[in-house]
Amino acid sequence: MKVCTLVGTMLCCTFGISFCSVAADEGDDHIVHVSTAPVLVRAYGTGGSAYGGAKLPEAAKTVVTEKEFDANQYHTVADILEQVNGVTMNEMVPGTSGYIRLHGSDRVAVLVDGQNIGNAQGSPYGRGSVDLATLPGPDMIERIEVVKSGSLRYGSGAVGGTINIITKKGKKNRTTVDVNSGSWGMHHYGLVNEGSVGKTSWYLTGALDHRSYYRFPDAIGAGKGRGDYSSDSFTGRIDQQLGKGDSLTVTVLHKTYDGHAVSFFGNDTGFAVKEEKPLQRLMNDYSVTYRFHENSDTPGFIRYFNDYMKTFWSGSFHTRTQGVQAETAWMNEHHYVTAGLEWTEDAGTNENANYYDRKRTNRAVYLEDDMVFGKLFFTPGIRFDENSTFGFHQTPKASLQYRPNDNLNIYADWSRVYTAPRLNDLYYYLKTDKKTSLGNENLLPETGYLQTVGFDYAYDRKSLFRFSLFHSHLDNAIRWDRTDAFAMVRNLNEEDKRGLEITLQKKINEDWEYELGYSFIKTKIDNNDGKGMVIDPANSSPNGYHGSLSYHRDKWRAGVTLTAGSGRDDTYYAAGSYLRWDGHVSYEAGKNKTIYMNVHNIGNAGYDLYPHYPAAGRYWLAGVKYTF
Repeated sequence: MKVCTLVGTMLCCTFGISFCSVAADEGDDHIVHVSTAPVLVRAYGTGGSAYGGAKLPEAAKTVVTEKEFDANQYHTVADILEQVNGVTMNEMVPGTSGYIRLHGSDRVAVLVDGQNIGNAQGSPYGRGSVDLATLPGPDMIERIEVVKSGSLRYGSGAVGGTINIITKKGKKNRTTVDVNSGSWGMHHYGLVNEGSVGKTSWYLTGALDHRSYYRFPDAIGAGKGRGDYSSDSFTGRIDQQLGKGDSLTVTVLHKTYDGHAVSFFGNDTGFAVKEEKPLQRLMNDYSVTYRFHENSDTPGFIRYFNDYMKTFWSGSFHTRTQGVQAETAWMNEHHYVTAGLEWTEDAGTNENANYYDRKRTNRAVYLEDDMVFGKLFFTPGIRFDENSTFGFHQTPKASLQYRPNDNLNIYADWSRVYTAPRLNDLYYYLKTDKKTSLGNENLLPETGYLQTVGFDYAYDRKSLFRFSLFHSHLDNAIRWDRTDAFAMVRNLNEEDKRGLEITLQKKINEDWEYELGYSFIKTKIDNNDGKGMVIDPANSSPNGYHGSLSYHRDKWRAGVTLTAGSGRDDTYYAAGSYLRWDGHVSYEAGKNKTIYMNVHNIGNAGYDLYPHYPAAGRYWLAGVKYTF
């Protein structure tokens, strides 16, 4: 019997254990290569029977690829992520501002090509750090990896998990034009150009987007909010092969946004517009990455990045984060060791909040060892951070995975978490006749742990069943207490989340497939008021439901999706439950032409994902995409 030896690296996900996601063909003694991010996994075939189940995903990880983007005609990252079971949104004005939740937490690390792009000032509401409206569009994205567990490589504060957006690398020479129009004066004009010459390749995108307003049901008075915007964006990636095993990549993202944000009054009878304010954004991000040993099983990289964002909303504020990352690896028969280091500097100014040019730095090193013992994989790791404001801390993690056969994968993961307060948490200071908002320089960092156990079971070639349990616990959780006239940040005594996720994916035949999902989340908090642990009313989806049905035959693609939630506190949210249907259809009118139409919220359901901010009502988009 041949020995199955995994000497590849582990994913950047918490489980830290990679495995051969495709088995060897029958009688194949050759190496099977499985592409993962950020490096290559290599495993030897067992020489046994051919793989008998559906393709197993990596533990606690969901990947949405370019193929699915095209089939469903997704137009934003938010559209894509909402198709993943267990994902919910903190959405204020649709299309203007929104933050992702994993495992019920908005403490999620969002990455582009493995680089954390979190905003050092934080979000206006909640603990999210990346506004989904600021991300590159699907045209620039090869795949999105959703990992619902902790991380060493990308910081130790990802209580909910990690989202890694992998950008496209230019291949064949071609240009794509995408034009659509729809409800509420929406228009989109997109252009993509990619190609390669010799050792140089490029992938460039540009887009113009416009919306005049947006409508919502359950309105008191006018059923629409200003919520208008005009946005233009440019993204680019240029790759230069330097030698057989090394290359240089330059990535840029530019985006401007000019429109209005809106706030609301909300009660049992509906929503009414409270106030409309101008909202303007400017984003300029770039990175330079040198990759080495790409033609080996131990690749590495060195990267410099510089991310800048300026916003005007009730005043002007801007932030810049720059830094250096480096990673390398070593291997032998039973170990794959990954080591990395990073240095970042955050600088921020908020004129409205009376702080200027506040800076802090963070230095970090991390180490992981992927160890293989037959069918058992064990990955310990540790990360050390030194923050110029909060000093030194360490966050260990450990992952265990057992794969008794090609159809079943059982896993467990434990990791410590640590998150320093954001700049707004510390330095925000605003006092007017109408409003007082106060930060707190005496805040403590959030500390705690995250635990996950689960299994993936492919019981036949067309079916996959996924089950997981999770538990996160935070001490000194940071939360802003907000009223109409006063807002103050403080440390809660404790925050505790427990839950489960169940997903069934089934391919019925060559034309039809479906997915069903359920998630349960229970959140308790201790407000340090002597009442102990109490149910958190801010839980936006204690019971989450997800379903999709897809059809694809010849030149036609169509599908419907269901997103629903129940068990919500109806004194905190507009309703205790909600249910939304979305649909799409597309037709390949020629070799290079696709005509499509999407309808969002078919039933025009009224609900809120963030309290007193109504979700968008029914709207449609119709367009054409042409490649030449």
